[in-house]
Amino acid sequence: MAAVKTPLLRKLEKALTKRFPSPATVKLEEHDGIIGVITSPSFAGMETIDRQNLIGDILASSLTAAERRRVQVIVGVTPDEGTGYLAIDE
Repeated sequence: MAAVKTPLLRKLEKALTKRFPSPATVKLEEHDGIIGVITSPSFAGMETIDRQNLIGDILASSLTAAERRRVQVIVGVTPDEGTGYLAIDE
């Protein structure tokens, strides 16, 4: 059975998929905070810090400070790098 998505999870997923549309994928999970992975060809050739800064900018412009504190980590990877990050499909 799929877990019910919280309003924050839906809000974050919407903001990230707007910036990273298909064929990119956005996988988010909420446990004691939100973790996730964005798999996108847009990350090719980018340094890790630049990927994290890009994701951070999206969070800063889309979420309140209180909402951002609930996000633990969101990783940006290319399709080739993506194997293993939250790899189980729902």
